[in-house]
Amino acid sequence: MPFALKETRFIPELDSKACLYEHEATGARLLSLQNSDENKAFGITFRTPPTRSDGVAHILEHSVLCGSRRYPVKEPFVELMKGSLNTFLNAFTYPDKTVYPLASTNTKDFYNLIDVYLDAVFHPLISEDTFMQEGWHYEMDPGTGELSYKGVVYNEMKGAYSDPDDIHDDLCRRSLFPDTAYGLDSGGDPAVIPSLDYSSFKRFHETYYHPSNAFIYFYGDDDPEERLAIMERWLSPYARLDIDSMPGIQEPFSSPVELVSTYEGSDPKAWTAVNWVLPLDGSSETKLALSILSHILIGTPSSPLRVALIDSGLGEDLAGFGLEAELRQQAFSVGLKGVDPSNAVKVRDIVLSVLADLAGKGIDPDAVAASMNTVEFALREKNTGRFPRGLAIMLEALGDWLYDKNPLDALAFESSLSSIKAKLASPGYFEYLIHQFLLENTHRSIVTLLPDPEAGNLRAAAERDALTKAASSLKPHELAAIRETAERLRIKQEKPDSPEALATIPSLGLADLPRDASPLPCEVHGYGNSTILFHNLPTSSILYFDMAFPLDAVDEGLIPYVGLLGRVLLEMGAGNLDYIALNRKIGKETGGIGASTLAVSSWNRIEPVSRFIIRAKTLAPKTDSLLDLLRIILLSPNLDAKERFKQIVLEEKAQAESSLVPSGHRILALRLKSRLTRADSISDRIGGVEQLFFLRELAHRIESDWAGVLDDLSRLCSSILVAAGSVFNITIDAASYANISPKIRAFIDGLPVGSTIQAGSATASG
Repeated sequence: MPFALKETRFIPELDSKACLYEHEATGARLLSLQNSDENKAFGITFRTPPTRSDGVAHILEHSVLCGSRRYPVKEPFVELMKGSLNTFLNAFTYPDKTVYPLASTNTKDFYNLIDVYLDAVFHPLISEDTFMQEGWHYEMDPGTGELSYKGVVYNEMKGAYSDPDDIHDDLCRRSLFPDTAYGLDSGGDPAVIPSLDYSSFKRFHETYYHPSNAFIYFYGDDDPEERLAIMERWLSPYARLDIDSMPGIQEPFSSPVELVSTYEGSDPKAWTAVNWVLPLDGSSETKLALSILSHILIGTPSSPLRVALIDSGLGEDLAGFGLEAELRQQAFSVGLKGVDPSNAVKVRDIVLSVLADLAGKGIDPDAVAASMNTVEFALREKNTGRFPRGLAIMLEALGDWLYDKNPLDALAFESSLSSIKAKLASPGYFEYLIHQFLLENTHRSIVTLLPDPEAGNLRAAAERDALTKAASSLKPHELAAIRETAERLRIKQEKPDSPEALATIPSLGLADLPRDASPLPCEVHGYGNSTILFHNLPTSSILYFDMAFPLDAVDEGLIPYVGLLGRVLLEMGAGNLDYIALNRKIGKETGGIGASTLAVSSWNRIEPVSRFIIRAKTLAPKTDSLLDLLRIILLSPNLDAKERFKQIVLEEKAQAESSLVPSGHRILALRLKSRLTRADSISDRIGGVEQLFFLRELAHRIESDWAGVLDDLSRLCSSILVAAGSVFNITIDAASYANISPKIRAFIDGLPVGSTIQAGSATASG
């Protein structure tokens, strides 16, 4: 048999049979998970550690998706999606690996996608033109004759290098690993990308994109034997190679290091964080324990380290990347952004002193219990939202598999969780982890990013100098070749693919499609002036309870506050609970309570459909506890917590400002659409650039007119948190619903009735 079976194990946590194989001829590794999930997933991953910050792995990820031996079209995946039912289609570049994942619920489509992906990674066309288009090339201004750099990845990374959040996170990671691949930028430093040549690019593919360096993954309800047959057809032409692709280990620092850099900015706002490389420990238990510890320290608004940093008033929001668990060596990073540069050292002192206090005096047992429950609930629920569950499991497996550990141990969490619970029977477990992995750990860095109005100009000047030097070394025929290349690339991009090339792309026909859509069970019940929706689905005894409150009666001037309402209700306290106690109670008693907003145009009326939504979940036996919590949150919110509200506003403002560069296209599109429809106007005011303008003004108004702000918040809650016109959405099995339905109805009865009459200005045409 072409594949040697290394291990078979049933993993109850995933309700899956796992088979771990090795391809005998090439050494390719294959993990096959068999279960009843119709949303099938596949991925092929290669270890791709960079040796320079020239972005070769990132450019190659783009380039292999630009046509292959059997599918010679410019953008096979764009064409593929036109005739596909895929639920996911993309590729990712990490600091040490490149991942090509896909998912589909249709078996024929699934195999079509796999075929195109495998041809792309093993047999890409990757011509020099592709390298220049996706990576970098020179272009010449026809008027001035000046050279410039162009390229998809080059432009993308210039954007990343203008975002202080991205810059700081990247510097924090790289500062810890100066001697390994993790000390480089796998995405590409714009100053280094132009040093990459085509021959090095080709050699990188030839070296790493080989079955001997491949990690292949299948998940879902398709035939497990067909999986092996498919892969054997692709792998059989290859022989085993000895490929040195394992990321190196960074030797520990004997003492902490400090790094200071700059970003383009004139406001006196710095980013600063303390960062650690966590000592190597191969056990899944330690890895899980550190993720729980990270949640205890900074994972919620009530986490002690987060509270100390935010309440210090030194900054606007947390900085640092948190827990990095996907690399060979784990790391932890935390600090503040929006800090006065003179206060950067105070942030470091707070981090270290809080950790010392927690380790010495002990962590509040309620904080530990809340985080334990939250993490365990998430592990058991495995709710990945729109991201396919199978691909989320693949990424978890790669966290061990890529480094030659057993991936099945990473997926079977029950024994590790039980061991951690047993250790909690004696006090001091997480305190010991703080001592061992943080306080006594000298492999630490402090990274501070300072504003410099000239930083952008200096980068631009360095780029101009490099281009001027390049231009001066070029002969006239080489300059002419640059112009010809740019024109050739432009024409090639604009020229449509031939019908013959397009015909190679597989697609589904009518016969391949199900005649009927899978029905989602839904019972609709009117209840007073509200509506109850019930979905009879197996949820492993988890109750999903959503409440959608209409925004129709909200005064026009109050609409921007809706973007803050979720945090106001969940992070300012309620009843006799301050926000820390409330947050911990939510963590201990539920699987989480969250809030969002919805504003969309309706096909059959001028008025938009606009809702404020609270989503909650818990185990069915804890329904009473959940409803009790929701009652005090909705009926007794602590609105008069001025300092806490001010901090929320500053955090939201900082997040909105930091998203302007990386999400500028989305923000601009929403701004333009806000002039066309009422729904988009509302969206802009609660989550777009208009919201940012509001937050900036509100931050000042809190100090000058708190009574007016408090009145606004009170009127907002009174107009939204009512039963009239609201929709209550329940998902659980029928037997459990029969028991909890009376409790839900009693809960609705306890809400203010409200009115369905709309405020005049709230529905005006946008």
